[in-house]
Amino acid sequence: MLNENGTAIIFQGSGKPLEKVVYQIPKKIEPDEILVKISLCTVCGSDLHTWLGERPFPTNCILGHEIVGKIVNVGEKVKEDYVGNQLTVGDRITWSMTIGCNDCFFCNVGLPQKCHDMFKYGHVSSKDHPHFTGGFAQYIILKKGTYIFKIPTTLSDKEVAPLMCVGATVVSGLSASNFQPCDFVVIQGVGAFGLYACAFTKQLGAKTVIAIDKIDKRLELAKQFGADFGININSNPDPVKEVRKITSEQGADFVIEMTGDPTVVKQGIEMLRIGGKYVILGAIYPNSNITIDVSMIILKCIEIFGMHNYHPTNLKKAIELVVESKKKFPYEKLVGPDFPLSVQGVEDALTFLNSKKSIRPAIIDN
Repeated sequence: MLNENGTAIIFQGSGKPLEKVVYQIPKKIEPDEILVKISLCTVCGSDLHTWLGERPFPTNCILGHEIVGKIVNVGEKVKEDYVGNQLTVGDRITWSMTIGCNDCFFCNVGLPQKCHDMFKYGHVSSKDHPHFTGGFAQYIILKKGTYIFKIPTTLSDKEVAPLMCVGATVVSGLSASNFQPCDFVVIQGVGAFGLYACAFTKQLGAKTVIAIDKIDKRLELAKQFGADFGININSNPDPVKEVRKITSEQGADFVIEMTGDPTVVKQGIEMLRIGGKYVILGAIYPNSNITIDVSMIILKCIEIFGMHNYHPTNLKKAIELVVESKKKFPYEKLVGPDFPLSVQGVEDALTFLNSKKSIRPAIIDN
């Protein structure tokens, strides 16, 4: 039996305490909507940046956008998921983080995540009805236009939840750069984004994956996700020289920036071979200014790709890649520890992520 009310943890602004709020669950949903009971929501680095006040953000808001849940009520017009699977009450699902209008210029050129009228789960004010717009809650209401994906029975909630943001975004960058089987890939930074990049590039045909970070434990974990070499910049301050050595002075076919630190871009370009490709996904925040020698880009015939968020086809591909490679790479290791859906639980999860003791803490309503 469906509860009449649902709990949510509200972000009221940086420096302000989180608040537990109880909202009434709509007895009736719109024909194009789905009511979902949230099973698990992982905490993304962007949730942490918001909580720390490192970017402007709407309030009051239910954060959380890496979500898995079960359908408890489905609108009469919703019949199938993105790939044609029938949807019914009880199905486990995940979904696209953004919704586009399907009519504007950006939607029509394959960039719905840049829609003029975009909606983004976990990134909007939850003040108005129906309130349930983010993952740090018991329920969420999926709006018209959401791309739904029924979860394969072979995958656990923990293997799927981060794909709604980080996994699909990695695929988005690989797709934009037309990633192909190659000799050498360098991953700059092996937090969540970098670990998925190690696994996905290896699965897609990279012969040698080189991981770069400053935390030994993450480099050790990267080797479980397909990395053949790990370079710690604290003990090896010239990673360019090391990459050149590993690649027999040829350079890498692809370098993927996942650090969020724009100062690594110059090194990334230097690591590339002639005709190589540089994918920038991490240095997302304004004023990420750098100075580079543009002649390197021209003389080495380098292509540079930036990508923010993703097209729903990228989430589809991310799910497929995890299905294909789950026996090779321990995706569940990326998620945890688990924290309860409470003010203290969410605060503890954010603090734990900030300490870099975890890749993706999980919020679970026990």
